[in-house]
Amino acid sequence: MRLLIVDDEPDMRWVIRRVFEDDEVDIAEAGNGREALALLETFAADVVLTDVAMPEMDGRELLRACRSLDQDLPVILVSALEDIDTAVGAMKEGAFDYLAKPFEIERLRATAQRAAEQHRLRREVADLRGRLLDDAVRFGSSPEAAELDRMLHLVAEQRELTVLLAGESGTGKEVAAREIHRRSPWRNGPFIAVDCGALPEHLIESQLFGHKKGAFTGADRDRPGQFRLADGGTLFLDEIGNLPLPLQAKLLRALQERAVVPVGGGDPEPFRARLVSATNVDLGEAIAQGTFRLDLFHRICEFTVRLPPLRGRPQDIIEFADRFLREAKRDMGRRIEALSEAARTAITTYPWPGNLRELRNAIRRATVVCAGPELEASDLNLDAPERSAGADPGRTGESGLSLGERVRRATAELEAEILAQALEQAGGNKAAAARALQIDYTTLHRKLKRLGRAGD
Repeated sequence: MRLLIVDDEPDMRWVIRRVFEDDEVDIAEAGNGREALALLETFAADVVLTDVAMPEMDGRELLRACRSLDQDLPVILVSALEDIDTAVGAMKEGAFDYLAKPFEIERLRATAQRAAEQHRLRREVADLRGRLLDDAVRFGSSPEAAELDRMLHLVAEQRELTVLLAGESGTGKEVAAREIHRRSPWRNGPFIAVDCGALPEHLIESQLFGHKKGAFTGADRDRPGQFRLADGGTLFLDEIGNLPLPLQAKLLRALQERAVVPVGGGDPEPFRARLVSATNVDLGEAIAQGTFRLDLFHRICEFTVRLPPLRGRPQDIIEFADRFLREAKRDMGRRIEALSEAARTAITTYPWPGNLRELRNAIRRATVVCAGPELEASDLNLDAPERSAGADPGRTGESGLSLGERVRRATAELEAEILAQALEQAGGNKAAAARALQIDYTTLHRKLKRLGRAGD
């Protein structure tokens, strides 16, 4: 066990050290919370045992700081005052235990050993999860994928380096951002993802920086923004090129000062978080057009990692297709052995403008309609005009419709397509088609009637 003792009284540190002198314990000492935090950078403690009342930084503040550094590190608070409110508050903030002085020696020893054992078990679980994720999170086996994995590993180790992930839509930028977080020194903190293109412009500032009560209509309480929520971890700003120019200026100031000013607030609030950004547009072109700030560009991309598109990586396409098929079979309870040779040829020659996201959707859709032991090229329907054209979401006649109505229309069209394919593959036998789709005959008949095909 590695124990860090924190107390401003040298005599008390000596007493606690004597408690553990017969045990195999590696002990470090600090006279206050700030010294303890500095020690934790080099001393990998299993347990922190700290006094509550100390100058500069008290035990409660040290507890919060330790939790932000490593939320699994057990902290035991010791106080000369048996204050129930303080004890309850400390436990709510994540303290492992709260002991009053004078403490019972055996209880102190047993509590510390129990905390160290819990820490060891949590580390073993984290290591196991890490090994499982190393197997699960792969970007393919092509040279391009291997280079991407290498670059992510290099940038992840740099604690303060800001990273820009550049790539087409669907190439897996958020997956890459999460992988950077998982491999980084910030791994024990939160991972907060913000889609800058999905937030209404008038809400972006309060979402990012937070707001104070009464700052605007509906602001009934103080709320921390995403920067504060990401404290001690990673903040991922997806599609950062969509940020309005006024917000870009405020983001630049926040990154320069490492502090944010909530909407309706006056005092800056510091944060500790690593920034990872992503874009599917050419920010250089956006700078030339005056829609993106050059100074912000240099601040957010101390290092750029480019995610390669799926086309031109046939071995990766097959690898991901097999993975997505296993996932779809598990989710849908389908018994499909594999992709047929014809299907493999079809997916390696198709350009996949939507990259991994489009491939996954195609495999899942094909899993629904597949009626045989193998998933066939015809199940994928890659030659359909709307797929070859990239399925333009702004088709003629839909530009004036709301998002919800356009989604409903697209869903109805996709359902009609799947039903038609299932009927065709079942030779017009509606009972067989219903079994293939794993729905009852009545449901199929009702859907076909709505489409005007009940008599087919």
